[in-house]
Amino acid sequence: MGLAAATLLAQLFTVGLAPLDLGDTPPAMRSASACEPCHGEAHAEWRASRHAQSWQNPIFQREYQARPSAWCVNCHAPLGLQAAVNEGVNCAVCHVRDGRILAARHRPGSPHDTDVRADFGTPGYCAGCHQFNFPRFADAPEEHEKVVGYTAHPMQNTVAEHAAGPLAGESCRSCHAQSAGRHLYPGAHDPKMLERALELTVCRAGDDLVATVKNRGAGHRVPTGDVHRHLVLRAWRPSAPEALSELVLGRRFAPLPDGGKRLVADTTLAPGEARALRVPLDRRAAPDEPVSVELRYVYTIDEFPPHPIGEPAWVTIEALRTTASALARCEGRSDRGR
Repeated sequence: MGLAAATLLAQLFTVGLAPLDLGDTPPAMRSASACEPCHGEAHAEWRASRHAQSWQNPIFQREYQARPSAWCVNCHAPLGLQAAVNEGVNCAVCHVRDGRILAARHRPGSPHDTDVRADFGTPGYCAGCHQFNFPRFADAPEEHEKVVGYTAHPMQNTVAEHAAGPLAGESCRSCHAQSAGRHLYPGAHDPKMLERALELTVCRAGDDLVATVKNRGAGHRVPTGDVHRHLVLRAWRPSAPEALSELVLGRRFAPLPDGGKRLVADTTLAPGEARALRVPLDRRAAPDEPVSVELRYVYTIDEFPPHPIGEPAWVTIEALRTTASALARCEGRSDRGR
C-alpha cells in the first residue's frame, strides 16, 4: 500500500489504537438497524456474517477473557461496547463518517449524502482491520493493558500476502463478496471457501502413501489471519492408530524485547504452493486394510480444548478412507529402487 493510500485510510481507521471516531454522525446512523429497511438483503447477510459476530463469537471471547485489553475492543467492537456490542463490525464501521455514506460511487436516486472514494472496497481499505503488527503495550504497570503502538513485526499479514501473490490485481471482494447481497464475506469458517481454497490428493509412490495439500484458490497464504490458525493433515490405519502420521501447517513465533514476536517458522501455504505427507505403507498389513486420511482447519491454539468453548475449534475440510491397492500411482514420482 502506497504512502498516499495509507494516509487516506489512517483518517478512517485506528488499527485498534482507539475506538473508531465517526465524527458528527447522528446516533441513529451508527446502528445497522437504520440500514435494514432499505438494504434488507445486505443487512440479512451481514447479520449472519463473522463481521456481525466479531465481538460475540466464542473463539474471540475465550481469548479476550484470558487477557482483556481495550485494543481487542477497538478491533472487535470498534464503535465501543455501549454503541455496538451486539453488532460487532457493523455497517457504520465501513460506510459512515461525519454523517456521510462512504462508497465507491453515488448511485442514481440514492437519498444519501455520499462521500465517493476511489479507495473504497480496495485491499487497502480491508487493511484497516486485516493488516497489523504485534501490539506494543504501555510500560507502566497500571497501564499494562493499554496499547501505545505497534512493533515492526506482522501479526496479521493477510493484505500484504495478497499483494505479493498472483491475484494482487484483484480486490479482496472478488472472492469474499460473491453472495447475492455482497455482505456475507465468508472466510475460513465457511466450508465452501475452504473447499475452494484447498485441494487434497492422495496417491501411492512405491511403498508409500503420499497425501498432498495445495493452496489452489486463495490469493493469500492459508491459513492466514489469526496467529493460532493452522492446518493438520493426518493419515493412519484404524487397526494401528498409534502409528498415525501428521503434518501441521501454520506459523510459529518467538518473543522479542520490544514486545513483538519474531516469525521463526512459516509452513502456511502460499498461493499455488503444495506440501506433502509421506507415510510408509506397512508391507505386513493386508493389502485391503483401510487407510484413513483427514485434513482439518484448526481455529484455536489447542485443537482439543479442555472445555467446550461454544463453537467448533476445528472443521474437517476433507476426509477419506482408502486402501493401498486402490491408490493410484503418483504422477511425476519415480518408484525406481523400491
